[in-house]
Amino acid sequence: EATGGRAYFPASAKAFDKAYGEIARLIRHEYSLAFAPPIRDGLVHAIEVRMDALKIPTATARASSYRLDHRRAYLAPAAAKR
Repeated sequence: EATGGRAYFPASAKAFDKAYGEIARLIRHEYSLAFAPPIRDGLVHAIEVRMDALKIPTATARASSYRLDHRRAYLAPAAAKR
């Protein structure tokens, strides 16, 4: 959960099919978000990612299930030594 990643441990061929199906669905609807840390202090900072449901264009889309998978914190780079 800390990284926003997932792990699968299928115990049978049928379980592999299910895991691959879920992975395929996830990556078909995946978006990436990036930013440049404003502070270069070498410390861990909390990060929050939210989705504004009111800006989703249709009622059908708003009623759909959306899920955000993301890390909960990031390590800012340290400032360059001079």
